[in-house]
Amino acid sequence: MVDEVADLIVPGAFARTLATRPVKTVWHHGWKDPVGVVVACEEWMPGDPRFRDVPDWPAEAGALVATVVYNLRTRQGRDAYEQVKQWHEHKQAAFSIGYRVPDTGASKRGDGVRIIHDLDLFEVSPVLHGAHPLTRSLEVKSAAGTGGHDGLEYKTTPSHVEIDVVATVKADNIKVAGLVVKAADTGRVLMIQRALDDDDPAAGTWEIPGGHLEKLEDPLAAALREWAEETGSTLPGTASVVGSWTAPNGIYRGYVAVVPTEDSVPINAPHSERRVANPDDPKGDATEVTAWWPIPALPDMPLLRPECRETPWALLAGAALPHAPTPKPTPQAKEFADGVMARYQALGGEKKSAHAAVKSARALPRIEHKSARSMVTEAKSRISAPLEAPVMSPKPLPESQEQFRARLADAVRELLDQDGSTWTCIEGTYPDRVIVSVHTEDERRSSHYAIPYAVTGDEITLDKPQPVELATIVVPEGTSAARTATEDEDVDARVVQPTVGALADATARVTGSAASPEQLEDVRDKVQELIAALSAKGLDVDDEEAPAGRPTGAATTGLDLWDDSTFGDEDTAPEDSAPEDGDDEEAEDPEPAAEPEDTVRLDPDEVKAALALMRS
Repeated sequence: MVDEVADLIVPGAFARTLATRPVKTVWHHGWKDPVGVVVACEEWMPGDPRFRDVPDWPAEAGALVATVVYNLRTRQGRDAYEQVKQWHEHKQAAFSIGYRVPDTGASKRGDGVRIIHDLDLFEVSPVLHGAHPLTRSLEVKSAAGTGGHDGLEYKTTPSHVEIDVVATVKADNIKVAGLVVKAADTGRVLMIQRALDDDDPAAGTWEIPGGHLEKLEDPLAAALREWAEETGSTLPGTASVVGSWTAPNGIYRGYVAVVPTEDSVPINAPHSERRVANPDDPKGDATEVTAWWPIPALPDMPLLRPECRETPWALLAGAALPHAPTPKPTPQAKEFADGVMARYQALGGEKKSAHAAVKSARALPRIEHKSARSMVTEAKSRISAPLEAPVMSPKPLPESQEQFRARLADAVRELLDQDGSTWTCIEGTYPDRVIVSVHTEDERRSSHYAIPYAVTGDEITLDKPQPVELATIVVPEGTSAARTATEDEDVDARVVQPTVGALADATARVTGSAASPEQLEDVRDKVQELIAALSAKGLDVDDEEAPAGRPTGAATTGLDLWDDSTFGDEDTAPEDSAPEDGDDEEAEDPEPAAEPEDTVRLDPDEVKAALALMRS
């Protein structure tokens, strides 16, 4: 929910700070006026059953719920308790939080709303008016037995929100946690197929990634950890935890996270290429298979693990990113599910016992774990004849992601390159913002900005650029730990590799095209600018050898243009006219012959440089 200061705190934003820092309570954000202690602080996700007892609470909203014990031994504590109690009786209690947003913890939408994904929470305070209109007190309990002064009597104040604290599932009862990841672009969810272990009665069935909590581990932290270990992947920074539910057994807590696209979550990587190692499978002998499933196909799917059948599918279907447009349904959403079910039914698995269903599941073809390199090599080996010319579709294809990025880059450069004296580089494109670097002629004056944008039809609207800092992070393979890149690694990741990739694509386009020299004039100008930039960096581009198998300038002219003897010193006498021994001192320097008036003298270095540009 957007508050009165244009902030939207995404559900799950408090998870990290609640697991690492105790929350304090003060009066009206005055850190010099502590009034008690926060004995419990928990984040309720959207869809939590406890919201049924909170009147007029929006279904899509979560909440931060704190339990405060006021210190009645102090004057500030007694005053705070009495004031909150009176506000509560008149349904006027309001609260606020004191927090700090890290540099990477928020982004801005095109309408100016700040989306907060992560924050550092320090304190909660009773205030006259909270920035969020939904803040309230749920219950004020009796102060008896809390150490009040003699002669004071505190009675339980009936709450306008009646909560059955006995029936409420406490976090201490949660033993198992799971995480459902949903893709906003297709509406599908990521499921795993259990490994084919003879000792596992549920082997071969599909389930939600999850597992048991470790000692003193938060349920959400456990769900995130188990998901990473079982899928071998990590959630992108654009993911948002938007909901949760508790199973009827009271010991399982499920969470829902939404990512912008399926491509943002790499799946089914070979064991050696997994981003996160699975401690339960150190050798990779029982790697889980992962696949994106359409939600409507899951409730009645025979291969679904029985414990997953009580999942609130409506909660998954309604989950969405708070800062992204509504996804469009894709016609291919059920292809994978239909294929699996067709093979299952072909094996006669419509009405079978659990043991027979698992046996049939093991007979299904499973996803092979191959690296991208091995798949490309295998595909190339199957090409035995020239490919036929593709049949062009009569309908134009929709705009590709590359075309959209090109339009966005043009809009950004038009916004920032007003005086024509700067260079703008696109560092990264995200669903709601683009990260750019602006460089001037002075290398030490480089600035980085995050520019929010909104897309309306074919129009791209840019918001005010926001200064940011860029850092390159190194994540070693097989671990989830990260470190800051060294200066050389940062240059290689942000300068060398993107440049090499762009030049490789450009070379392939020019080589494989039928473009004429006249059409490539603009390309030559840019290549000359690149050569000048490389030369300014001290890179000698004149003496570089041409790649093997490629024609060079010398091969096309029949003359070794790079031989120093080609442009010899005219004052040097030829070998056959060298003076005899002993005649050096007596020989007189001959006078130079007069040159015709139309003679043009060439500088060898200038000729070499010009030929080098022509060869490039």
